[in-house]
Amino acid sequence: MIAVFCLGWAAIYADRTALYPMLPIVAADFGLSSAQAGALTSFYFIVYTIMQVPPGIIGDRVGLKRVLLVTYTLAGLGMLAVGLFAQSYLLLAACIALHGLGAGAYYTTAYATTMLTVPAPVRGFSSAIINAGMALGLALGLAMAGPIYLATQNWRTPFLLLAAPTLALVAVFGLVLRDTRPRVRVKTRILEILGDRQLLALDAAGFCSLYGFFVIITWAPTFLQSERGLSLAVAGAYTAVVALASLPSGMILSRFSDRIGRKRLSLALFPMAALAICLVASARSGEMLVLALLFYGLVGKLAWDPIAIAWVGDLAARGMADAIGSAIGVFSFCAISAAVVGPVLSGWIRDTTGSLEGALYLGAAVVGCGFLFALVPEETVARPAWERR
Repeated sequence: MIAVFCLGWAAIYADRTALYPMLPIVAADFGLSSAQAGALTSFYFIVYTIMQVPPGIIGDRVGLKRVLLVTYTLAGLGMLAVGLFAQSYLLLAACIALHGLGAGAYYTTAYATTMLTVPAPVRGFSSAIINAGMALGLALGLAMAGPIYLATQNWRTPFLLLAAPTLALVAVFGLVLRDTRPRVRVKTRILEILGDRQLLALDAAGFCSLYGFFVIITWAPTFLQSERGLSLAVAGAYTAVVALASLPSGMILSRFSDRIGRKRLSLALFPMAALAICLVASARSGEMLVLALLFYGLVGKLAWDPIAIAWVGDLAARGMADAIGSAIGVFSFCAISAAVVGPVLSGWIRDTTGSLEGALYLGAAVVGCGFLFALVPEETVARPAWERR
């Protein structure tokens, strides 16, 4: 189950991030401004964000597997539509939004199923294995889109190629995943979740973490091309360093969080992630850019995400064990809202100032605020025996 969920993230992230290196080409094809190009990702994430909470509520009632199978099919069809039918800006936005509609349910359904299945002492590590799919898909999407475009001179080709494995995974899910349908009817507990101070603080911290991440992932390829003089293929490969660095880091840090605590690691990661984004903005040489992106991958969103998911699962399991899907859905909704705001605001800053440096520094400041929110929730992992002596 964990391995299949990892593959599911790999496909969704490859689908999504293939667009980012293509933004300048799409903008030139349709005659778009930077803000309009950034708005394409915002269209995607508006729909994606709306889809965070309903799958958790419905999944808590009728079974998370059912919800996942239907919505993942929509994601695959969205990729197919981008390649076949996106002949205008509005049609492209609609096709991207269709993928967002289907992919939006994945976070909630996959992680809620995991939290309901694996024991508490390995929640962080299990989430990190699933999160590895994000990193793999991110690297694949960023690294393959540019070369495929250069080989075919058609920006739609990467999306057509990615549609096939996305749709094939629906059959894999149907065969492998267990049904988590509740034995008794459960009530909706959204108001309880929204009234929980600790969960809300984690939701806000998630927003801060993802704001910086999506500024980096959406606009770093363009920033590296236009302001640091790198080619399209090299810019995508440089940005993929974030994903590759997060693979070992997420595994190691999540395992530590299962043993020494979610909170203490979170409080260390947020300031370092903010510093890393500042270094990306200020770096001038290729070597410094790689080191800055590597540093962000080690301490940024992909490294912190499994810790956050396990933290939410721990808090929800204490008093709302029948609504873990809803709690994770609310967390994801709040966090992913940053993807609606970040790309288009960053594009506007570029249009206004002529540079993306200001957008990166703003992203660093927002990530830094996550430290303050992470101070609020209590630690859910008992201190190690050696600390209690």
